[in-house]
Amino acid sequence: MNPVVIDVGPVELRAYAAWLTGGVLVALGVIMWRAYRVDPAGMVRWLDVGIAAVVAGVIGARLLHVALEWEYFADHTGEIDTISLGGMAWHGALLFGIPAALIMSRIRRAPLRAWSDAVALAWPVGMSAAWIACRRAGCGYGYEVQTAADWSGWVVEELPDVYGLVAPRLDVQAGGALFGGVLLALVVILTWRGWLPGVRLWVVLALTGLGLALLDFLRADPAQTLFDRRADQVFNLILLLLSTVTGGVIWLMDRRAATGNHTERQPDED
Repeated sequence: MNPVVIDVGPVELRAYAAWLTGGVLVALGVIMWRAYRVDPAGMVRWLDVGIAAVVAGVIGARLLHVALEWEYFADHTGEIDTISLGGMAWHGALLFGIPAALIMSRIRRAPLRAWSDAVALAWPVGMSAAWIACRRAGCGYGYEVQTAADWSGWVVEELPDVYGLVAPRLDVQAGGALFGGVLLALVVILTWRGWLPGVRLWVVLALTGLGLALLDFLRADPAQTLFDRRADQVFNLILLLLSTVTGGVIWLMDRRAATGNHTERQPDED
């Protein structure tokens, strides 16, 4: 699978890379839109942080995928840097992208908390694009069922696997894309109401870990295992835990700071 969608001279872009690239560009556009609304003078700084995170994230995602599938890549080293063929472990994107964003935000003096809130809006966009990319490339597919007639049309679809074999399968990719849309709606509400500033990204990442860990129970695509579970499911649960702890600590620190400031403003009692 993973058909070629653009083939102009030396440029060949396959479906997976096309959707993923489009999702990243739209996500960067969302970050720039938030920069325009919140910090117009700092739009270039926000973009620099975003580009650093994306570049580091792509490298990290590919490296983690190669590490997990090293048994294959040890004999196909020439494909290690061929991202257009597919193969990105998105947890690696976070592992590399978040530190890169932290470093670049300090270098460019960009407001990290406000920038992270913008990423909270951009993340679901990229997630949905990644699931659609998998739907076109035949990755991340669900279990095959006996017949589609026994299921609702929105649950099962005739879909290919990574080898191009078409069969009625649980439409996990559409479920993942829909989940991204639900997360986007949630963050839009949080942003509109001004709730949880500086914590929204961690809320989104925690929910991402939870939702995708549940979807992993329905996936049938090959995957490495850790502790007798899919490696990506283990990583999703770790993401849920770390994001919940990080978001909770930031929220408590903000509450303590707000309480301290309120106490300092109280008039002295005689």
